[in-house]
Amino acid sequence: MENLLSNARASRSRRRLLRGTALLIATAMPAAAAIAQQGAQAAPGAPGATTALDEIVVTGTSIRGVAPTGSNLISVGRDTITKTAPANASDIMSQVPQLGSFNTPSETSTPNRFRTPGFQPNIHNLGIYATLTLFNGHRFAAVGGEAVLPDPSIIPVNAIERVEVVADGASGVYGSDAVAGVVNFIYRRNVNGFEASGTWGFSPDNAYEQRSASALWGKTWSGGGVMVAYQYSDRDSPLQGDIDYLRLDQRFRGGRDLRTTVCSQPNVRIGSVTYAYPSFSTTANRCENALERTLVPISHRHAVLVTAHQEIGDRVELWTELNYSNYKTHGISAPRAISVTVPSTNPYFVLPPGVSASSVLVTRDGRGLFPNPVSRQSSEVMGITAGADIDLGGDWALNIMGHVSKTNDFNDDPEIDTGVAAALARGTTRTTAFNPFGQAADNDPGVLAQINNGYQQANFASQYLRELQAKADGTLFTMPGGPVKIAIGSSFRQEQAVQLQVAGPKGANEIVARDDDISRTVIAGFAEVHVPFFGPDNARPGLQRLELAVSGRYDYYDKLGGRFNPKFGLVWDPFEMLTLRGSYGTSFVAPNLGKITATFGGPQEAQTISGLGVFNTYNMAGGNPNLEPERAKTWSVGGDLKPARNLRLNATYFNVRYSNLIYQPSTTDLFFNPAFASMVIANPTAQQIADTIKAAPPVRPVPPTIDYIYFTYGVNLGVRKVAGLDLAVNYALPATGFGDFLFGLNATRFLTFKQEIVPGSGYTSLLDTNDAIKWRGRANLGWNLDPVSLTLFANYTGRYYNRTLTPNQHVKAWTTFDLVGSYKIPVLEETTLQVRISNLFDRKAPFYNAGNGYDARAANPFGRLVEATVRVRF
Repeated sequence: MENLLSNARASRSRRRLLRGTALLIATAMPAAAAIAQQGAQAAPGAPGATTALDEIVVTGTSIRGVAPTGSNLISVGRDTITKTAPANASDIMSQVPQLGSFNTPSETSTPNRFRTPGFQPNIHNLGIYATLTLFNGHRFAAVGGEAVLPDPSIIPVNAIERVEVVADGASGVYGSDAVAGVVNFIYRRNVNGFEASGTWGFSPDNAYEQRSASALWGKTWSGGGVMVAYQYSDRDSPLQGDIDYLRLDQRFRGGRDLRTTVCSQPNVRIGSVTYAYPSFSTTANRCENALERTLVPISHRHAVLVTAHQEIGDRVELWTELNYSNYKTHGISAPRAISVTVPSTNPYFVLPPGVSASSVLVTRDGRGLFPNPVSRQSSEVMGITAGADIDLGGDWALNIMGHVSKTNDFNDDPEIDTGVAAALARGTTRTTAFNPFGQAADNDPGVLAQINNGYQQANFASQYLRELQAKADGTLFTMPGGPVKIAIGSSFRQEQAVQLQVAGPKGANEIVARDDDISRTVIAGFAEVHVPFFGPDNARPGLQRLELAVSGRYDYYDKLGGRFNPKFGLVWDPFEMLTLRGSYGTSFVAPNLGKITATFGGPQEAQTISGLGVFNTYNMAGGNPNLEPERAKTWSVGGDLKPARNLRLNATYFNVRYSNLIYQPSTTDLFFNPAFASMVIANPTAQQIADTIKAAPPVRPVPPTIDYIYFTYGVNLGVRKVAGLDLAVNYALPATGFGDFLFGLNATRFLTFKQEIVPGSGYTSLLDTNDAIKWRGRANLGWNLDPVSLTLFANYTGRYYNRTLTPNQHVKAWTTFDLVGSYKIPVLEETTLQVRISNLFDRKAPFYNAGNGYDARAANPFGRLVEATVRVRF
């Protein structure tokens, strides 16, 4: 740890990504650098749409060559990816206002991820379980030990053609998880030549630094092609203390003093009175105990993708995808807490003047006694996907796809052995007793070694996904408005989670808290029909186009039963410049496989329960095998207006009713909300304690007495209602002698965001909180005159209220600008130099009167970042 700390300090002294399809070509504006709204299907006869096997399925539909009828499709194109030089897919997601991760550090784990690393798509902030992530149109094995979800950052960024976001319920097409919608990372195809790039980025103000290097080679030939992509990326983190405004004590900004009383200088409790040691003042010691904690994990990743396709004769094309990723992180954590009862027989026992007692409760942290703990995570992901596209004649095609993927994850959180510390605090000699009043020099080294004995919370997990899918689609018959197309198919999927969670010092005394091997099988059948009532051949005033799409999917889970979900979509063009659309459907989320694992126990001695006091507790946490699926009804209406050839306006209203939510109660819920009374046992009997330990094995030593047993695993409760608007503008100024000018805007606005946790308790609005900030948006203004291009991005996060205190704090809006400039070297035509400056004007994250003074869910603390990229092609 000392090496890590010295390295972090030393680094402070350094300098302070399928070619465009016919569909997209037909609908994209020249302002492709913007996050554009794609809403129309490919023009008949457009390049790439000439044969059944060439047509590409767009996200949100099972029918080739048809856009997702009625739904809003948001796309981040290759040009935007190139301009922003993201280190991984998470960086791309942080640029989309419709995702909850907008303009926040992509290195952090998404909230509620537990032991699972990663940064997940979260459409409209409905929750990470409500968004389905696809990898080139198919699922992938999850990563992690709890709240397991696939990690899109396993894809090398240089291999990504575009990212499509369908911000609309889609279980009628894809099955579970697509309540808020789908995020699909689409791979490049038909690449010729070699590409390489390197990026170095740093903050002039702190030790944040990132590096990436990538290479891609592709070759096409008559009837086939291959692509090999590799990317290495790493990141260094500043310490919390490096950023001057990240403090628990925010009084210098007019905020609260939230410094902890768990400090390197102990606090001593006798009866109901707390004394500060060594002064024995009745004002407790308070401190900043996390200044040497890394803000984000220090990470290293290798990612590989290999794709290949080959035509066999005139009617069959075989294809495959190979994925591999190895991701490792480590980070310095906050010091561990120590709370021990010291009797008068301890030779280090001391009392405040004039006070008598036979024992005292001493609370402190491990600083001065032990190094700060270093947490480590690793995640290895591998997968193979293979398939065949078969031309059945006419425009009918059969697609057969098989997929197998596996992940191996490890998480290690070092702790100190509080059970040993408690026992040694009862020692009677200076060579056998623990002295919690002093520091390392005041203790026998052998005593400290017994406490810092390698105790750990370790989680070993492997996730497996095996899937086989077959789908046929083509024209059923032709109407005056155009061909009626249909898709029909079925899939067979197996999901498996193997997990071992251990706690304690390595060896015979290690505790097995969970040893899980759970699996489930999902069999599904699905169909979709697209009916064009009016089209180019029978258009009339007020009915230039009218199309209906109906899809339905039945998913049968061997442990949960069957679920049928329909979806209806309608598109109407009353005249050429205007498209109106709407959709309705139902969706569901099967319980996350990582959340139905075994339950484990978290005993804690001297836990402070705010508003009640200090107690010995036993927390039943982990998984809940009895969870049921979450359910949703979603609908949307919207329109696309093209008043000029180069101008496109888009607006979509979305509405979601999300019910049977999986909710994890907090200690505030449990101890102060009568609706949760059944989840708390006060003053449990010896038999109740024994039964609890048997049902939920402990991850640390159990205190001699237990005052409360409580339950914090997930339960099905409540309803969430969400509504809002997605807005977009794209405009390309007609070409001039001064170059090309492009403008784009993408924004989201919440209108309603409320939830009812306990049925009948009434709804609580979360609008204008960090769960539902009313306005989020990103605009771009670009100029290009070969060999130079400049693009300015503006990122806006609206104001909201911090409800963690009364009266609520008004958190200010946050606007930052990113500037990207690139230069193609004339004498080296395929070499480009690029510089990106994020947060150009070095705007600090808005003051948030909680935690360490900034809101990680709504802002980024790193300040101005400078990145330089060199990109070459051969």
